[in-house]
Amino acid sequence: MRYTPLLQTPPLHLAILIAKDSPLQIDCPSSKFGGISSTHSSLDAAIAKFRMTAYMWQALTAEDLRAKGLGRRAFRLEEEWATSTLTRQSLHSRTAGPVPKVHLVRTEKTTAELRDANLAQQNPRANKKDELHAIFSAALLAHGGPFASRTYPIVAGLILDSHYNPESGKHILAHAALGSHDPSSLSLGMFGSHLTFSWPRFMEEVPSCLLDTTPTGDTVANDNGECDVMWRACAVGQGAFLHEVGHAFGAPHTSGIMERGYSPDWPKALLGCARDVDTSSAAAVTPETEHECQWDIMDALRFRTHRHFWMPGDENLGNGGPVVEVVEAEEEDGESFLRAQCGIGIGAVVFTHEGKRTVAFQAKPGEKVTSIPYSRQELEKMGKKSKGVGMEVAAANGLQCTVADVWVLLRTAATRVRVPGTKIRLAKQAVGSENLQADWVSGWWPWTVMLKKRDKDGKLVDASKIDIRVGCGLDGAVVYYKDGTKIPCGPRGKNGHDPNMGGHQARKIALPRGVEITKVAVTKNGCSLQGLRMWLSNGKAMGALNYRPGYSDLQTLGMWLSLPSQFQRMANRSTVPPSNHKIIGFYGTSGEWGMCSEFGIVTAPRDAVLPDSMYDMEELQNKPVEDGHRNKRRRVVSPSFGVRWLRRLADAGLPCRKSMRTRRTTTKTRTWRAGRTRTRRHQKMRITGMMMGRTRRWRGCTRSEFTRVGDGCLCFCAEWWCFFVGLQHCARWAGLGARNEGASQNHQLQPPSNM
Repeated sequence: MRYTPLLQTPPLHLAILIAKDSPLQIDCPSSKFGGISSTHSSLDAAIAKFRMTAYMWQALTAEDLRAKGLGRRAFRLEEEWATSTLTRQSLHSRTAGPVPKVHLVRTEKTTAELRDANLAQQNPRANKKDELHAIFSAALLAHGGPFASRTYPIVAGLILDSHYNPESGKHILAHAALGSHDPSSLSLGMFGSHLTFSWPRFMEEVPSCLLDTTPTGDTVANDNGECDVMWRACAVGQGAFLHEVGHAFGAPHTSGIMERGYSPDWPKALLGCARDVDTSSAAAVTPETEHECQWDIMDALRFRTHRHFWMPGDENLGNGGPVVEVVEAEEEDGESFLRAQCGIGIGAVVFTHEGKRTVAFQAKPGEKVTSIPYSRQELEKMGKKSKGVGMEVAAANGLQCTVADVWVLLRTAATRVRVPGTKIRLAKQAVGSENLQADWVSGWWPWTVMLKKRDKDGKLVDASKIDIRVGCGLDGAVVYYKDGTKIPCGPRGKNGHDPNMGGHQARKIALPRGVEITKVAVTKNGCSLQGLRMWLSNGKAMGALNYRPGYSDLQTLGMWLSLPSQFQRMANRSTVPPSNHKIIGFYGTSGEWGMCSEFGIVTAPRDAVLPDSMYDMEELQNKPVEDGHRNKRRRVVSPSFGVRWLRRLADAGLPCRKSMRTRRTTTKTRTWRAGRTRTRRHQKMRITGMMMGRTRRWRGCTRSEFTRVGDGCLCFCAEWWCFFVGLQHCARWAGLGARNEGASQNHQLQPPSNM
């Protein structure tokens, strides 16, 4: 057998960080002759053990990727021509050969500085737990050579001066298990040397080190309570180190090695027999033996196209990624389903339910599958709807698409909804911002609100009015019902305490009996929605569009009626539902900050008799937060934050009056970080009043104008970018130098004259 190194691929570098006054010794128990001999505790021993560990990583990775059908591939190690330390024979006869190069990197820090308890990662009181990673990275960059950032090196780093002191809180000093990937600079996965004593020095020591049941003793660290015997200390030390190297290669926390699967199963991946964690009895390992000491299939596909794992003959798979889409059934009584597709081929599909990952599909060698459908029945087998089912799709080139909950995607992304037991199909159409991607579900709150709902007695009640919440952007809406209840078109809270919506241009429109909503207009500005306006069949309209020619895109949902001339050119880009449909509800998606990122309508055939059971469908609900469900409340910032920015404006020459009179109060209170309890309305009006005073004295704005500016300042306290948008809403504010004598822009469209 002849091995030819692939010098055209970048290697994994091995480095040892050494303090400038280091004793050049590692922790070692008496069972390894610690204190008597330096056989297992000297710097030379640490180098030999590090080399052997790197070879074990390489062998494990190559076999695992081969078993996954990706070829026997692994990262290359940087090698040098030096004295071989790979066999026991090297102790007696020194022979030269290619061996992994271990860089000895000195740092300006002393041993005492590295062993500072505030740097110890496992110290709960430490305030600089990530500092060791920064120290190691700085030392590598200062060392230069192969670690220059322009070469994009990936480094496995060992801290030589790690030490366990049972008399100082039983902390492992100068140790941190950290790894980070930086595609534009240095990537480092680092680990301490406190378990290196248990690693093998030669190939002959690999079986004995992974089967040794000798207790480690009280003088060395029992890392995470899993290192009470030698073989477990070896498994945890080598496996956890590889885990951090995986982070350096760009692998996130998934499963297997990247989820501590190495702790009990490390020997099973390297030996023909392994010991049980509980009984310590040895058992044979066969190809059918299941274990978690392997790379997740998503990580393996990512490694396949990584430059460190390149092999001759690999084809360029391009940059095309997978997508997951909702497909409507062609049959009248069919159901929508999910379809994963990718032009270059799907590598794997993984479903996640309650922390358990299930590989539903994995491509075989030479197989190219570009599309995989999943029916609702197949998805139900993956997990309960109430608990959520995540989905990950990886292309053959390693690019991935993630859906946090397939049931939420089916419920919100489908353009048609079948009413069970009938032939009725509800239609859905919406206007969404550009930041809604295939994996949008993981960070947003989808909602659906109908114009009818059940009251506490189970009877259907109609909507009485709609509160359209528009400020600097589209916050959403609130639907009020005749029984006195309301449901927001946005995030929900617990026990009926829904998050408050902003919107200084909020308007309410009544829904009399027999009157329908005929059209909904939404203003879109790139990554956000700016405004919302609704028209009724009786000719009334309400809402604010915040339309700015040249910067905004106006789209309507519903039948086009007569619009002002400046909006007629947008008609060819509108989405118009069938003429025989009527609007029966709204749906959309709200972001983490509560702003609306998608707003749409739900329509039904006008001549169809809608069953009452339709309003009980899961797809047509916006339920309050339940236990374990994240509450997407709008973030609230300390009042001192807004006051501080107002003072900065005052320093720039803008007067600011601090006193004001609260126009409205409420009983809902909130304890601020400053330690004072204030009402939300009181705090809002306090900041608004400061802006009122300044605006009134400086520019003489009208009441509606300075209210608009004040609310823009409040939005800034929640979302900083809204501040600058809010200033633009006041025409007389523009310029800050010369007064604008022209008429201010009206962002609220008046209804057409013929309506």
